[in-house]
Amino acid sequence: MNVEERKNVMPERLYSLDNNMSLEKIIQAKKTGDFLIAHVLYFDSKHGCLKVNLGNHINGEIPLDEFTIYSTIRTNGNISASVYSLIGQNVCTCVREICDESKIILSRKENMIKAFNLIAQSNDKIFSCLIQNVVPYGLFVDVGHGINGFIHTQNLVLSRIDNPMVVGFKPLDSINAKITSINTEKYQIALNHKCLVDNLANSLNSGDVVPCTTLASNENHGYFVYLNENTPALMDEPNGLNIKYGSRVSAVVKPFRPDHPDRVRLRFLSFIS
Repeated sequence: MNVEERKNVMPERLYSLDNNMSLEKIIQAKKTGDFLIAHVLYFDSKHGCLKVNLGNHINGEIPLDEFTIYSTIRTNGNISASVYSLIGQNVCTCVREICDESKIILSRKENMIKAFNLIAQSNDKIFSCLIQNVVPYGLFVDVGHGINGFIHTQNLVLSRIDNPMVVGFKPLDSINAKITSINTEKYQIALNHKCLVDNLANSLNSGDVVPCTTLASNENHGYFVYLNENTPALMDEPNGLNIKYGSRVSAVVKPFRPDHPDRVRLRFLSFIS
């Protein structure tokens, strides 16, 4: 994927409205098939559409059936919470119809299909994603233009964890991840973050002393620490010490099997002043 294509496939919340939007730009976007950024204002239940602002006080609407490629748009006959969660957010859309300046019909669904196909056909499988939701078994992320991706807990960090939140993952954080599988029928993408930092584990040896930054305490296992900017590992909890978040410490690498880099464990050595 070249630089221009990568710019065109980013998480939706990273885009901003065009404050110089005009009807001419909208007409041109319809001709070329380019996407436009729309700010979701509210759901119009009477007309079954989402009202949006394209910038510069130009409004449009997205029919509910054109809002997403995913089947979760309705739950038990009611509009899904995932739709309401995007009210007040920016989304990527294509122009479907221009009746006049007061009525512009848009499709987020059509644009999502284009983005998904671009992602699926790309040779570059590493993407900068935006975390949408954190659950005990992993992270739901926006791979680009609202395309859903999932990173399972076992594919996140070098140590075993019970919940991604204990190592600091939270919504709206960016995370780099590599695509491992794509379901073209359900528009689902599985990703792996841990594989991007496995090379660090391969460079470690038993007995190595490494500097770390403490991240969070795990009541059952010890402390999670950062070996570098984005590589958490697990350090045994030293008896009698209450280590604060963000403390700089040195630790010793405990014996581990090189073929199991997710089992790297550390032993506290000392504080770093």
